[in-house]
Amino acid sequence: MHLRPNTKPGPKTNEATQGVPPKPPHWPNPHAPSYLPILNFDNHQTSSLVSLPLAKPPKHSTMFCTRCIRTAATRQRLPLIRQFSASAQIRSAEPKLSTPLADAGAPAKESSIPRSICPEGTVLTGLNYNKGGQDPVAKKDEEYPEWLWSCLDVMKTADAADENAGDEFSKSKKQRKLAAKRQKALEAKLLAEGNLAALVPKVPIQHQSINLPGEEGGSVFDNVAAAEKREELRKAMRKERKAKIKEANYLKSM
Repeated sequence: MHLRPNTKPGPKTNEATQGVPPKPPHWPNPHAPSYLPILNFDNHQTSSLVSLPLAKPPKHSTMFCTRCIRTAATRQRLPLIRQFSASAQIRSAEPKLSTPLADAGAPAKESSIPRSICPEGTVLTGLNYNKGGQDPVAKKDEEYPEWLWSCLDVMKTADAADENAGDEFSKSKKQRKLAAKRQKALEAKLLAEGNLAALVPKVPIQHQSINLPGEEGGSVFDNVAAAEKREELRKAMRKERKAKIKEANYLKSM
């Protein structure tokens, strides 16, 4: 039920106005009655008037904003935020490790066996390459870098190119000695194994007067063996031609 404020004093109750409920009082009206009507909404009739005490009207009326009321109601529903305080860590403090480490300032243990053949302070004569400079002086083993001690531990392994190196008809004396040395090592190995047939001089394949294997309409294995024999003959003839060219060039230069 919507109540409309009335600034006029309420009418007196008489016979003409017995069936009409009195108008509700208004706070600024000093002549308003001190009772409120109780209405029966089921029968839409006014029941007997009951005198109810009314609170005193405030001296100053305050207007509330709808948006402010909604905001205040929403804030009351939010949970309270736990307040906590964290103590700031000291920057100079170092974190504690589970595994204790050795002190950084502790001196390294000196090994009983020296790694260098030159004691500390030895003047290395003949190693200076600067004109008018002083010869270098040996330092402690700990002052040298670690890679310096293992830079010479590289072993050179012979590969296929080194095995074919050396030619008995080469201009270079070093190559001829290398070929002779390899031939002697091969003969010593065959003699130790007892293979005397391998020491018998053989006619090179390029000087032989025999037919190469291979027949027309042969099997696959026969054709593969004939191809391998022809490849061996080609390599032997090429090697002989290169040796003859080197020998001819050497004789021309004399």
